[in-house]
Amino acid sequence: MNYAWEAVLQAEKHGRDRDNLRFVEASDPSPYIEVSVMDLNQESPEEDRVEINPLYRLGDVLGRLFDRNIEGYASLRDVFFDVCMHQIVRLDLREGLSKEDFYHSLIIHDIEEGRYGQTAHRRFSLFRKEEQKHIARSYLQLLKTGNYPEEFRRVMLRLYPKVFIYENNETAYELLVYLGVEESGEERERTAFLREMFLPMQETVHWFYAHHFGIIGVDETMVVDEMVIF
Repeated sequence: MNYAWEAVLQAEKHGRDRDNLRFVEASDPSPYIEVSVMDLNQESPEEDRVEINPLYRLGDVLGRLFDRNIEGYASLRDVFFDVCMHQIVRLDLREGLSKEDFYHSLIIHDIEEGRYGQTAHRRFSLFRKEEQKHIARSYLQLLKTGNYPEEFRRVMLRLYPKVFIYENNETAYELLVYLGVEESGEERERTAFLREMFLPMQETVHWFYAHHFGIIGVDETMVVDEMVIF
């Protein structure tokens, strides 16, 4: 974790909001890294306060703006430094942004703005940032190809590594999905979102969470107290 943008990405990976991070000038900065930390092996900020050495990479600009020899306006200086670093991080993260990355961000923005409905907005917030990116990536591909079975399978594999998806050969438009996670109200909301985003209205989905349904001839699914009868 050397640069400010790395600290932001790691913080988001651990479920923290970028806008809640506060960048401050490091009181005792290292000349070798931008983010000032005691432990160089630290993977993400331990709190929302992130100490920055403004001279490490941006000395030509920030060195003049935040000259320590200039006294006064301490509160204004702190706020302005935080604003500057947030803008710099935003620019850093946009470097090398592809057209598809841009479309992914538009999809996420539209969902968060309620353009897919308030229920979808609420359910989407239950996914972590990285999971939201996976959803946007698969949804964009769905818009391009219209291949909903394939994109549903891909997004489920990205979000639930233990997932198994079965198609009922006796009933049209019916799926049986084993997730391999504990059932909860939040998980039911998440799966409802995925069902509505990636599958047509006529598709019926039976969700199985912690326990697989029994399959005759497959011993692993026929363990007493560890299977569901379907």
